[in-house]
Amino acid sequence: MAMTDRFSRAERPVRLEDLVAQRDLLSQPDLVVRPDAGGGGDLTPADAPRPRAIAVEGDLKIVQDNGYVAHVRLHQDGQSVWGTASHSGNVRCDDVTGTVVGEQLSLTIAWNNGTRGIYTSDRHLHDGPFTTFGQGIMRGKTHDELHPGQHARWEVHDRVFTRLDHM
Repeated sequence: MAMTDRFSRAERPVRLEDLVAQRDLLSQPDLVVRPDAGGGGDLTPADAPRPRAIAVEGDLKIVQDNGYVAHVRLHQDGQSVWGTASHSGNVRCDDVTGTVVGEQLSLTIAWNNGTRGIYTSDRHLHDGPFTTFGQGIMRGKTHDELHPGQHARWEVHDRVFTRLDHM
């Protein structure tokens, strides 16, 4: 039997790029072919797992750099979040909706004063003065969907969150 290269399969050097590609391939869900109207097929993940999300359920004190402080109480089911919010005493919302994907939280708060706050955290948690290894604080931006010129930076002041890679 003739060898076509100088290494047998057992002796062949391993390249890091090959190991990374193999890991990535093995970590993907099986692909299935679903026929489309044209007779071909689309490759789609079979039973694709939902992306992971940090736990945000509970009370959040969102301190904005424009002086407002929003108190939000969230419930969570996977990536979906919902709840209630208030600020400045009697400004309220009983229908907060949003998502949390990875370490990023996105909320829509339709305040009863005619504003509609869109709150989006940064994609990853930040180190903070009271965080330890595996924890982070949440910061982000908000704007009023109905009045786009109104925007602010914000930070959750009363909680630290567990980073995804430590869950």
